[in-house]
Amino acid sequence: MPSQDIEVENRRVQRQRAGEGQSGRIQRIFDISRFGCQIETGDLADGSNGQFVEIDFGTVVTRAIIRWSDRARLGLEFARPLGSAQVDTLLTDPAPIRLRRL
Repeated sequence: MPSQDIEVENRRVQRQRAGEGQSGRIQRIFDISRFGCQIETGDLADGSNGQFVEIDFGTVVTRAIIRWSDRARLGLEFARPLGSAQVDTLLTDPAPIRLRRL
């Protein structure tokens, strides 16, 4: 478990706005950093805080924990930080998001 200093530092990371996915269902990345993202998806609208999921962005697949949920919007913390190049790829070429409970 990360120390509180690391958690505070993670919250200070600049998040970047992202585009919308191109699928038929509502899916968007609202913001993303190396440490997590805020998404809108109907896949796990009933997800609960603390639940582990696998998130598939199309070009990047990673595990995350749901930190908060509000209807179809979820705040996810990645189990391992993404690389800067991965975040850049997700920002420039957003793909449909798929979530799976673990």
